[in-house]
Amino acid sequence: MTQGYYTAISGIQANQYGMDVISDNLANVSTTAYKSSTAEFADLFSKAISSSNTPTSNDIGYGVKLQATSFQFTQGTFMPSDRFSDLALEGNGWFGVTSNGESSYTRDGSFSFDTYQKTSGDVNSSTNRLVTADGQFVTGTMLSNFAYNPSFDYGDQTLNGAVGAYVLNNPASDVALSDVGSQGVLEFPTRLAYPVVPTTQTTFVGNLGVVDETRTISAKVISANNDANQLKLTFTKSATQPTSGIAWDVVATVTSNDGSIVYDTQNGQATFGASGALENFNISSMNNDGTPVAVNLGAGYSGVIAIDGVGISGSSTSDGVSEGSLTKYGINSNGVIIADFSNGRQSAIGRVAVYHFQNDQGLNREGGTYYTQSSDSGKPIFWSDANGNTITGATVRSNYLEGSNADVSVGLTDMIVTQRAYQANSKIVTTVDEMIQKALSMHR
Repeated sequence: MTQGYYTAISGIQANQYGMDVISDNLANVSTTAYKSSTAEFADLFSKAISSSNTPTSNDIGYGVKLQATSFQFTQGTFMPSDRFSDLALEGNGWFGVTSNGESSYTRDGSFSFDTYQKTSGDVNSSTNRLVTADGQFVTGTMLSNFAYNPSFDYGDQTLNGAVGAYVLNNPASDVALSDVGSQGVLEFPTRLAYPVVPTTQTTFVGNLGVVDETRTISAKVISANNDANQLKLTFTKSATQPTSGIAWDVVATVTSNDGSIVYDTQNGQATFGASGALENFNISSMNNDGTPVAVNLGAGYSGVIAIDGVGISGSSTSDGVSEGSLTKYGINSNGVIIADFSNGRQSAIGRVAVYHFQNDQGLNREGGTYYTQSSDSGKPIFWSDANGNTITGATVRSNYLEGSNADVSVGLTDMIVTQRAYQANSKIVTTVDEMIQKALSMHR
């Protein structure tokens, strides 16, 4: 009979632990990216009341224990944020953070920036490192497509009092994650320039017609000095015409945008066949303040033509990019860090890593929504697609945070059930005590 005491006590203790788990879940209802736990119970052991062979069980159980607390990794709700550095993961995966050489993993994307001077004393060499609320560094892959140039004029030397900036040297549209063990601190340069790319090719299209009137087609061409110059073609009908078709004299000039500086002037001729298709043009290149620019009028009917009865037109396209300064950063759904520039261009510079584990349930919970790897979880890995390319495996949502997945209604229900179980086991103790007292009184 006394075994009832110990069985009931084990029930009291196990349900006490269960209440601890429930209370922890309810306490973290508002904790960003908190993952709730579930108490899992198991019976202690049992004892056979007789050794005879019977077709039914003749065991008596001897109590209960808390066997495990399992994580619930269901998705939390998404909460909008006004910071692009706040990130939420939609799907499986973890952000990686590091501090003092120790790595941890979290779903809490409440990230901000700290400022760090790569060259001590040079404020223009500053970068913003992506950090957690308690100062741990968020990890990922940084591209080497930019470098610091201490003599680069960012365009604000007068206001800033000094030159120097990071300069992009190879614009990129995507970032491939390096090996898991090679991930490092994510750094956002505060002064990042998109360098000038001089114009090397200009293409003209249009219809000159056949009437003896001057036609002009212009194009903007970028010089190596970041000046937006003008390449202009002026067409005048040639005094001497071929026996078949039409010829136009061409004066090509490259000037500053206001026309005050002339960099190059060339004279040539464009001839067209009887059907108006271009047959020959003898100006192939112009000097744009030291940079040669190819002049392309197309061929046949694919560029400049001279056809009667069709509207007069003219337009041009040019390559080349003006210099641009950083306007903002963004993080796309694959975790790629994108820099936007004042010249309308973009470039990727890095990528936030999203880690995975063979067994998320095996992670060690460290508090503060941090988890660490264990022998049960296995080492962190990156997922890959069917072609072997590394993929994020989750959608990274910028300007959002993931809420707690602890459900108040479930917690309150579990609390009632656990409370009743605790009370029932307490009642067993008093009932067994009364039975023992009754048995003792029968022997008096």
